[in-house]
Amino acid sequence: MKVISGAIVGLGGFARIIAAAIRESRRVSLIAGCDIVPERLNEFRKEAGMERLYDSIDKLLADPEIDFVIIATLPAQHYDMGRLALEAGKHVFFEKPGALMPQQLAKLIELAESKGLKTSIDFVMRRNPLYLILKEICSLNIFGLLERAALENYAHDDSLPPEHWFWDYEKSGGIWVEHGVHFFDLVNWLMGMPKRGNGDKIPRGNGLIDRVLGTAYHDKGAVISYYHGFTKPEAFEKTLFSFVFERAYANIEGWIPISLSIDAMVTAEIEKLLMADLLMKARSFLPGVDLSLETKLLNEWDGEKTFKGRGKSYGATARAEFTYRLSCDRWEVYRACVRQGIEDLAAAITAEKESPDVTLYDAKKALDVACMMEGR
Repeated sequence: MKVISGAIVGLGGFARIIAAAIRESRRVSLIAGCDIVPERLNEFRKEAGMERLYDSIDKLLADPEIDFVIIATLPAQHYDMGRLALEAGKHVFFEKPGALMPQQLAKLIELAESKGLKTSIDFVMRRNPLYLILKEICSLNIFGLLERAALENYAHDDSLPPEHWFWDYEKSGGIWVEHGVHFFDLVNWLMGMPKRGNGDKIPRGNGLIDRVLGTAYHDKGAVISYYHGFTKPEAFEKTLFSFVFERAYANIEGWIPISLSIDAMVTAEIEKLLMADLLMKARSFLPGVDLSLETKLLNEWDGEKTFKGRGKSYGATARAEFTYRLSCDRWEVYRACVRQGIEDLAAAITAEKESPDVTLYDAKKALDVACMMEGR
């Protein structure tokens, strides 16, 4: 297995998470970093034990030992930093959103392809075993149409004073762009792009937009609602993503989720699939993260009984609840997801696979949905 060398551009809080995640990798080595703020260079030198630090991206990109670059700057800088890295012949891993506008991502895609370079983006939810289970359920269509989903994301703002860059649309793109793309990509992965969508922004008294609410309409009448509110202390934040299928209810807790519960009408075959095949597949999905399954019988019928809903008939032998729990805490899971995303890019760079599992095409689609919500 070839070890490839990477560097981080932008040495803020996310860079420290990346460094901690990569420290445990056997296929990626972090050898350099870059930031224009001297204090950050000194802090990163102490925390990461790294000496190869640069005060400009031009100096970093001139380093011939760097194979790929991780862009962890403010969102407004993603496009320019990514373009410079690609022009210098470096593969690139982007923190989300990758750019503030879909047109910019399209240019990055064209540039990377013209140079034969690999790119990916940090959509960590795709790496989570719990969302893999939902993806398999959607792909196999075992519970019928995913007719409804609703995200309630009560995020913290106690570390976001009014002057923080997060509130500045020119720097962050706003909540839909800076944060919402995680969830747009997830739903795009589960069920494809929406046909249309719209959103509203709800300001505080001081004019900051701290809450957004939107709706997306997908094929076959599926309706997805999104709510983000940055109004809570971190100790009191809460995220719940609920999914309603024709024959099941599924709930995922936490924006970095560690539990998934499914309340479903099942047959013996579906029960086996949930308790064996999907469980085994999810257990091997994210290295270092295992999961357990608890089951609860809610109702049972003698033989297979026929039920009707939405004008359709289906058979079930029982109604049961399946609760999957990850073996690690949310920050261990988060670091594992980041590491897996970067290692997946490394596999594409070393030609072990044709392309990463998550690409800038996915980033552009998520940003397209964010633009729907913004009304542009």
